[in-house]
Parts: sequence; C-alpha cells; structure tokens
Amino acid sequence: MRVLKTERLCLRWFEPSDVDYVLEQISEAGWKRNISDPGVNDLAAARDWMEAKLFNWYWPQGLGLWAMERLSDGVVVGMCGLLQRDYLQSLDIGYALLPRYEGAGYVREAAQACRAYAHDVLGEPLLFGMTATFNEASGRVLQAIGMQRLSTGPLGDSTEDSHLYGVGEACRLSEDAQVRDLLARFFAVFDNRIGRHAPLAALPYFFLPEAVISRASLPGEAAGVQRMSVREFVEPRVQMLAPGGRLQEFSEWVSEQQVQISGRVAQVWLRYRKSGILDGQAFEGGGEKTVQLVKPGRRWKIAAIAWQDRD
Repeated sequence: MRVLKTERLCLRWFEPSDVDYVLEQISEAGWKRNISDPGVNDLAAARDWMEAKLFNWYWPQGLGLWAMERLSDGVVVGMCGLLQRDYLQSLDIGYALLPRYEGAGYVREAAQACRAYAHDVLGEPLLFGMTATFNEASGRVLQAIGMQRLSTGPLGDSTEDSHLYGVGEACRLSEDAQVRDLLARFFAVFDNRIGRHAPLAALPYFFLPEAVISRASLPGEAAGVQRMSVREFVEPRVQMLAPGGRLQEFSEWVSEQQVQISGRVAQVWLRYRKSGILDGQAFEGGGEKTVQLVKPGRRWKIAAIAWQDRD
C-alpha cells in the first residue's frame, strides 16, 4: 500500500519482507538512544515487533510508520509516518534513518511530505513532533518543516524530558462543516486524473475500524446487497486505481447532500456523479449514498456507508 511519493522516495506500508531492514534499524545505537531499546536481537523477534508496532496501526487507524523506499533502487533507507498518541490532541510525526544514509536529506524530504499529507489528505490542521532533549539533529528536521518548539518536559508515561514541537492550530470548523469536509476528503482520495496518485491508504483513517460498507445491486442485476469491511472495500480499489489499473482518469464528486447532526451522531444523504475510463472505455455515472457517522473523540468517523449506482 503506497501512501505517498516524493521526488526521491516512496512511502509505503511495511511488509513482512522488510524484516531485515527493521531488525537493523531498531538494533542501531541511535534508535536505542533516542527512542528505546526494544530488546530485539533476531529476525523472529523483529517480526513480532513489526506486528505490534507497525502492522497494527495500518488497517485500524490508517496511520503508522511507513517504509522510506528509495525510488532509484527500491532500497529501504528509513521510516517516517504519522501516529496518534493518547496524550496528544492531534497527530505526531515520527521518523528514523539508518546511519549510512544520513546527510542526503531523506528524513527532511519524507517529513515534509508527511506534514503535507496530514494537512491536505487527512485534514489535520495541527501536527506535533517530539524529540529527546539531546537529539538536536531531529529537532532541526522538525524546525526545517515549519515546526516550533512548544514545551519541554515528560510526555505520556515517560519520566524523561522531551521537546514537543508543533505547527498549525486545532480545528475550529463547526460540526456541520467538519462532516462535510470529511466527506469531501473521502471522495477526493479516489481521484487519479492526470497521473495523480489516488491516496487510498488514507481511507481507514476516515472510518471506524468496524465500519460496514454496503452496495445495493445495480439496475438489471439480481436483487441483493454486497457487504464489505473497510479492508474488503479498499483493497480492490487500490488495484483498480493504480497506474496501469482498470480504472483511470477517475473522479467522483457530490452533487447534492443533506446533513443531519444530533450530538455525536450524524446522517448524510447525498447524490454523486463520477467519470473515468474503465477497461479503456470512457464512462459517466452517478447514484446515491447514505453515510452514518459518529464522533468518538475529536474527529468524526464513518460508521457505515450504503450506496447504489443509477447509471
């Protein structure tokens, strides 16, 4: 699952085959000094660490640390990504790099792209970063992408002081505007026109992990409903919208919508239009969707979607 691409890097979800890199990274002295010593000494333990610290973030949250893969040769040089800490009011950017790749600006490039992704794709107006007080190099990276130091002290369960950096400000949109903004971002991730990368890796961030997605049968099909989990909904669309996939020059947009909000629950009824090239044939179409949302914390999340295409 590719998250984003920069001039020199592809940031993607880690895979089990990346275990050699991960073992080297978390065994490196800088990781142990600046982050923690996980006590991982072999590939089996590294696989367990990946399951707990990397893979467990991806589908439930749409967040995590992502492999920094060099476009020129496919080598994984480090990791960078976005996390949600219990003790921070918004996302936190994290990164690490193997020492032999230092000095090339990879971390700054990836961190800048993650900042843009958090704001432009996920809709997070506020972003944090943390460093050990003695890690001046990491602090320079955060400052280079526009962050300012906010405070110094223990964070979370740690008894050690850390520098906390931040950029932006907390969301000030009304509840109605937040719901509409979320749905606009939901539709935007499917856009692969003019060579755009459709950032479908963002979709789990917009949903509750247990969300249910339902598609009613098309006119002319046998009556029925196809029900999907978030993963079952996303994975085939990643393949279809990828470069060279079946669906190209695609976009989908809201033509009409009604939003009803009561406390921390919301219901949206909308009409949509879409166009693209499917299997080499241009098409246009549309239909209706109903969307149920809840607000379990600071952000609205999609709990269920049901839709039917009309043409």
